[in-house]
Amino acid sequence: MKYISQFIKSLSIKRSRRGTVRYMFPAIASFVALLGASVITTTEVSFVRLETSETVIEAGKQFSVDVYAHAHVPVNAVDITLQFDESAFTVDGVDRGQSVLTIWAQEPIIESGKVILRGGTYRRGFLSEHLIATINLTAKKTGQEVFSATDVVLLAGDGEGTQVAVAEATDSSVSLYVYDENTSPDSIGVIAEVNLVTDLDGDGKVSLKDISAFMGAWRNKDILYDFNGDGRMSFRDFSIILANYFF
Repeated sequence: MKYISQFIKSLSIKRSRRGTVRYMFPAIASFVALLGASVITTTEVSFVRLETSETVIEAGKQFSVDVYAHAHVPVNAVDITLQFDESAFTVDGVDRGQSVLTIWAQEPIIESGKVILRGGTYRRGFLSEHLIATINLTAKKTGQEVFSATDVVLLAGDGEGTQVAVAEATDSSVSLYVYDENTSPDSIGVIAEVNLVTDLDGDGKVSLKDISAFMGAWRNKDILYDFNGDGRMSFRDFSIILANYFF
């Protein structure tokens, strides 16, 4: 409670410095709830995390995305669907050499802008964070793109196939910027430094103005700011813009 009180006080200071924005109190209240949940994320829930070798990529170049699963209880089977814009990226292959999974129900499926990973392990399964696979890709279309885990099923190694609760983590998607010889060097520099799709007004930072714009679109039930590429504006997108603003 002491930490939350200090946090709310710091928010008050931020608001007084940057100006009052309509709808921000509900946003802050929701963020505090999200913050409370994030305290237990790594020990009391399971989730999938993506990590990319590069966030700013030249068109035609290869890069990779590592897929990790964090298990808070023993997990011995996974079914993970990754989604991407197939006009922006080509999947060159799936590297499973360092995977914690030792039995694959089927070869990784690559089709219709999706990569599907289905496999398991012997014995009771694995705990904590482990690599599931590395996705090797080539960038094609210039612009800002998202590669994300959109559907995750983890099964407990309890002999009954019990489904494990999976949290929505902000790093279950990665934001990527693809450029070519026609891209302005200045814009590359800004993206490389900030790397934020949540900078809605393009001023190089995420501010209360960006959050206000997001809240207005959400209130009007628009889908202007779908940061994780799942086709809708949801609380998950809200948590992404808040995380970029505060941290």
